[in-house]
Amino acid sequence: MTPDDLSTVQRSWTELGRRRPEMAAELCRQYEAAGVAQVAARHRTEWLLVAVGELVELLPAPSRLATRACDLGKTWPDPVAAPSYGVEGTVWMSAAGACHPAWSDATEAAWRQAWLLLSDVLAAETLSPFTDGNRPAPTA
Repeated sequence: MTPDDLSTVQRSWTELGRRRPEMAAELCRQYEAAGVAQVAARHRTEWLLVAVGELVELLPAPSRLATRACDLGKTWPDPVAAPSYGVEGTVWMSAAGACHPAWSDATEAAWRQAWLLLSDVLAAETLSPFTDGNRPAPTA
């Protein structure tokens, strides 16, 4: 992730933070459009907004990012499916594009790099919920 990408993500996150209610509503709509039940969509939305807020701040510090991302991954509200770029990433990108007044191809590209960095960090920690849409079944 380049310094320009990092700056773009942080600036756009600040703008999206000013539009949190709109962003939350759009995330729920996007989740429901992706086939997630309404209650689960609300829980995932709440988690995603908190997680992204924390992780965006840590993008410049990959070792701290890895630790926090793994901790956040353990608080994911869905016991059946892990967060994945295929769902959370696409929902996030669609909602952010709809809510951010100056969303551009460059903004989207920077966010894609942020998601890729997060996926790499989690894969390096051998906990990669953002790369696979299936969470292993809980053991008894």
